[in-house]
Amino acid sequence: MKYQIGNVFCAMALKINCLSLLLLFTYCASSFAQTGELQPLLEKLKTAKTDTNKVRLLNKIGDEYAYNDIKTARQYYKDAYELSKKLDYLRGIIRYFSSEGELLNIEGKYDQTMLLLREGVRLSIERKDRMREGIMYENMGNTFQEMQRLDSAATYYFKALPIFEGFQDSVKIANVYSDLANVFTQTDKQERALGYINQAIAISQHFEDGFYISHLVNKENILWKLRRRTEAEKVNNQIIALARKLNDVVDMADALQNQCNHDVEMKHYEKLLNHAQELAKLNPQLQSAERTTLADYWLSVAYYFNRNYQKSYSYIEEAVKKAEKLQNTEHLQQYYTHYAKVILAYKNDPILAEKFNNLSDSLREVSFNKNILKTTKELETKYETDKKERAIQQLSSENRNKKRQISLLIFSVILLSLALAFFGLWMQNRNRIRKQEQILHEQKLKQLENEKQLLASRAVLQGQDEERSRLAKDLHDGLGGILSSVKYSFQNMKTSFILDQENALAFEKSMNLLDASMAELRRVSHNMMPESLAKLGLEEALKDYIQTIDENSGINFTYQSFGLSEVELENIYKTTIFRVIQELTTNIIRHSQAKEALVQIMAKPNLINITIEDDGIGFDPQQVNSKKSMGIQNLYNRIEYLKGKIDFQTEPNAGSSYYIEMPL
Repeated sequence: MKYQIGNVFCAMALKINCLSLLLLFTYCASSFAQTGELQPLLEKLKTAKTDTNKVRLLNKIGDEYAYNDIKTARQYYKDAYELSKKLDYLRGIIRYFSSEGELLNIEGKYDQTMLLLREGVRLSIERKDRMREGIMYENMGNTFQEMQRLDSAATYYFKALPIFEGFQDSVKIANVYSDLANVFTQTDKQERALGYINQAIAISQHFEDGFYISHLVNKENILWKLRRRTEAEKVNNQIIALARKLNDVVDMADALQNQCNHDVEMKHYEKLLNHAQELAKLNPQLQSAERTTLADYWLSVAYYFNRNYQKSYSYIEEAVKKAEKLQNTEHLQQYYTHYAKVILAYKNDPILAEKFNNLSDSLREVSFNKNILKTTKELETKYETDKKERAIQQLSSENRNKKRQISLLIFSVILLSLALAFFGLWMQNRNRIRKQEQILHEQKLKQLENEKQLLASRAVLQGQDEERSRLAKDLHDGLGGILSSVKYSFQNMKTSFILDQENALAFEKSMNLLDASMAELRRVSHNMMPESLAKLGLEEALKDYIQTIDENSGINFTYQSFGLSEVELENIYKTTIFRVIQELTTNIIRHSQAKEALVQIMAKPNLINITIEDDGIGFDPQQVNSKKSMGIQNLYNRIEYLKGKIDFQTEPNAGSSYYIEMPL
């Protein structure tokens, strides 16, 4: 009897683990057990709009069918999936991978489940949905656990855990802890499993839901394996009370079956009868023939130990009939063994009892014979392999010399092939090195040519700036001085001679022309090389220049600078920046017909940014690029020489903007 009861307990423990996995696998869905809400859901579906709420409704209906009618459940899940794809509803698509994956797991089609879940991971990563990615990892761990690939299961649970922790989702974190407890209890690391399940319970006890029950079920299983019987029974009573509170008949039935196991092992036969009777009361609500069969079985066991053999016989007879109809060989093996004991006690019929013992043994032998058949095939294969090896050894001893010659020939061919291959690789490598050297040589020539062009450009720019400076100085000091002397002489003549009115007017007109010439001379000289640039620096030169064109051009120029006075610039940078701004603002004055313009400089220790914008009529950029003026070409040369870049945005009647970047 101890052997039989032990088998029953192992079977129940396995069912508990499977139930936990079932609850956790479909985390984003409801439990697969029917809730009695099927008809209202079907009525609601008739008037549902085609939106994400309908997706959720279809999935709920699928959940109602999934426990008893996989085919119908699969169709509702498929309808929800198709609608999710149409709506591009990622959560609905991922939900399908979980739901269909669990149905495939029930059917033992684990490879197909993994294909679905990997597609879910790919889609979650593509859509950057970390939460769905974590759910897929947890479901993959559950599938690996059902496949008994526990290392892989733990790997994926540990991939899911930090994702859920990142979202601070306590429910999902608790479920992963429970998953890990399942793994470690199956690898007989019960203390570590207990640590994880306690963490899960600490989180989920605040919710008191189906997940909390599944965690308690795991803990009870672990405590029983640790032989902490009193604690295990206390947890099981807690499960029964909570399941009764939540009206969760499936969990209540599993907990009562577990309690029956405990009662048998602890020899609490009166309690066993009470728990078996409570289990039987749940039969109308269980909606599962296998579960009602188990209730009959436990009633029979309870009455047997309480020496009521007539009732024990009645219930085990009913359980056997149902199990034979369901063709559940695992249960039948246990039921036949117990049936034989009841027959001996009640009818004292050893022949009939032996019959059912033999039936139980035959079912046990079916599994045993499968292993024998597998072992026999392996032995046959090994025998055939050994036979072939002996024949080969015999042939090898007879033809050893011939094989040596063949081996030598093969070795020679291989050696020659390797030599040819090495030579080919050497030639290929040499050609590749030559090509690389040629490319490097060409690049070096281009680099030297570019450096020469840059040096030439620098010489031209420096020459232009020096010539401008010289001409500006000559005009200002030479011609300016001469004109000043002429004006001074004319003023002396005016005081020395008496002129009539007509000549006086002509004289004043000449003096005005002389003043205008001197002003124009100063303007040209200043534009060629502003004195403020040489004396006061770039900041003051730009302020002075912008103020001048603002006053004389009819365009409202705004000048802004940030950090320019804090950066030390070489003369070539100062001159280039000034000339670039001068050229572009001159073009604005001449061509843009603008009312407002902005000149902005931002200086950093390693970078100068120049922005120039106007609200004028704009222009066609292609025409400017195809026909660059000398001023624009000089501007490009200056910027390229300093390894800067210029970008401009414009179109007709939309103004223009220039963005210039110069590294320091």
